[in-house]
Amino acid sequence: MNAHLFSQVERLAEALLSAADQDDETLFYQLYEQLSSLCELHAGKKSDHPLFLETLADFTEDSVDAVALYQRAFLIADSLKENEYKASIQFSLAQRLAELGEMDQAKDALATSEKFASFTDDDELKGEISALAGTLN
Repeated sequence: MNAHLFSQVERLAEALLSAADQDDETLFYQLYEQLSSLCELHAGKKSDHPLFLETLADFTEDSVDAVALYQRAFLIADSLKENEYKASIQFSLAQRLAELGEMDQAKDALATSEKFASFTDDDELKGEISALAGTLN
C-alpha cells in the first residue's frame, strides 16, 4: 500500500474516533461514507489492500455487516500473504462473531488468528488473542 493511501485511511480513522468521542453522529456518518467510498474506489484494483476493509469493518456498527467486511478483507490479506493483517482481521472477526452469539465460528476465527499471529512479532495482538480465548471457553 502506498504511503498516501495509508495516510488517508489513518486520517479518516482518527477523525472517526474523534467524531465518536464527541458523539457527533452526523460527522461520523459522513466520514464513514468517505471511508466506504475509498474502499470501493480501490476494490479489485492493484491498490486494493486489506487495511481499507478492516478499518471500515472496525467502524461498522452492524456486526453482520462488519463480519462480511472482515471476510472480504481476509481474502485480500490472504492473496497478499500478509500474516499480520490475517491475524488481526481474524481476531476482529472472532470478536464480532462472539457478539452475534456465533461461538463456534468465533472460536474458529480466533484459532485462525492465533495461527497467523504466531508468524508475527505482534505480542500485543497475541495477548489480546489469549484474553479473548479465555472468554470464549
